[in-house]
Amino acid sequence: MPTRVLCLGGGYTAVTLAWGLRRTIKRGDCELTIVSRDNFHTFHGFVHEMLTGKVQPGQIISPARRIFPPARFYNAEIEAIDIKNRKVTVARLLDGKQSELTFDHLVFALGSTDDLGRYAGIAEHALKLKTYWDCFKTRNHLLSMLEMAEAESDPEERKRLLTFVVAGGGYGGVEVSTELQHFLQTVVRKEYSGIRPEEPRVVLVHSTARILPELHEHHEPLVTWAEKFVAKSGMDFRPGRKVAAATAEEVVLDDGEKISTRTIISCTGTAQSPLLDKLDLPRDDRGRIMADEHCRVRGEVDIWAGGDCASVPHPKGGICPPLGIYALTAGRQIAKNIKRAIYHREPKPYRFTGLGDACALGRRRAVAHVRGFRLKGFAAWVAWRSLLLMFVPSWDRKVRLVADWMMWPFIGRDIVNMKVEQQMGVAREYFEPGQIIMRQGDVGQRMFLLWKGEAEVLLDGENGQTRVKTIKEGDHFGETSTLQGVRRIATVKALTPVEVISIGRAEAMALADVHSAFGGKLRTPLVSLEAPSAKPTPAAERDFSI
Repeated sequence: MPTRVLCLGGGYTAVTLAWGLRRTIKRGDCELTIVSRDNFHTFHGFVHEMLTGKVQPGQIISPARRIFPPARFYNAEIEAIDIKNRKVTVARLLDGKQSELTFDHLVFALGSTDDLGRYAGIAEHALKLKTYWDCFKTRNHLLSMLEMAEAESDPEERKRLLTFVVAGGGYGGVEVSTELQHFLQTVVRKEYSGIRPEEPRVVLVHSTARILPELHEHHEPLVTWAEKFVAKSGMDFRPGRKVAAATAEEVVLDDGEKISTRTIISCTGTAQSPLLDKLDLPRDDRGRIMADEHCRVRGEVDIWAGGDCASVPHPKGGICPPLGIYALTAGRQIAKNIKRAIYHREPKPYRFTGLGDACALGRRRAVAHVRGFRLKGFAAWVAWRSLLLMFVPSWDRKVRLVADWMMWPFIGRDIVNMKVEQQMGVAREYFEPGQIIMRQGDVGQRMFLLWKGEAEVLLDGENGQTRVKTIKEGDHFGETSTLQGVRRIATVKALTPVEVISIGRAEAMALADVHSAFGGKLRTPLVSLEAPSAKPTPAAERDFSI
């Protein structure tokens, strides 16, 4: 009976694991199943070029059905992992119908998720770049800001729309911010005649005094060159600052400065999959699964881990960094050791010490070190592109990428906003003290439940604003103007840091229709939702017709 290998996750580690076991699978000695909620692999090396229209959105993803065969690919959500009984429960995305997969060897290749605890409002208002759909949403958001800014007459809102804040000065943050700076200067001149070239502003916020901390220790000259190049680009660099909070209209820095913006792109850090919290496996202080020098989970015989979710010892000391090249080589080593286990041989240690690092800086410039050689400028940019292209897992995407690179200088960047229309839905939002949650005179589009904090209700009059009420946790407001589609008759402003649950008009009307269909006999009115931990407030005190 062939050895059953189950890989959780379809990232870089899974790619080389499948390639490394290909012959063993064909010989019938092994069966490999790869489980992922996406039926594609996302290549993050060219995300910044996708965001800015140099390459088509689909060029950075490779179809799972072309890169994993002869392994079996299972497009599903991972629900539960039972190591003791050697089974994993998965659910199909259509309706959650569950099934079980069994294994002899289990490989953790879950990657990482965004760290949503870095600062207040990151989950509600920051754009992320971890998944492909995050990247796609960010790309379309950037184009939306340009489209709205050209038609905006209010100078303050126009400035807000054209200010783009990037949090984090590591590889990802620098690549995104520098490419975005070049993109805005280029596309505004060619495509947006109603926006002056000097209006778009990119702000890079970084917690330490210098960018690219990954290069500080061994490649100080490259950091110095990169900083000088970034300074010449016209970008607004805020060293030694952290983002303290993000709202829909501004970013608050740790020194109290507020930057008015509709766009914050978070490149500040990652966290581990919640699935790992349910397992009794050794974890390091960053939540990664601790592996030994063979990429095998410590204390286990046939459980393996690689990539961002794994803490794999570096042959020269320390831990392998969360970079794609280490995930790729870890997958290859895991494949070798699984084959050795199948044929009753001892595993071999992970020996990869690194190929080099590079960071693109926009305008066909980069800094890089490859096998001990330091490169900067155009030569580094060519080396960076060539090396990354080698690691794109499918040939069709390699060809498409090269074609896009050759064409865009002549035909221009892709600026089609392919935003998928979605219902307003139910969302969580965060507001800083003094920010407007709901403005008098605006047409109602959302109703709100105050989840945390306090707010005040204000009425505009000839003598200014008058406070008429304080709203506390568990109170709701804005339902009348939302359900009737009329203008708000009062303003609601945050008194403290506030979190609200907001409900779009379509969903609010659906709730109201259900309530009406039951003749108002539901135990709790559907438009009077309460926070589970909040004390109910008398309806007479909460019934704002705003």
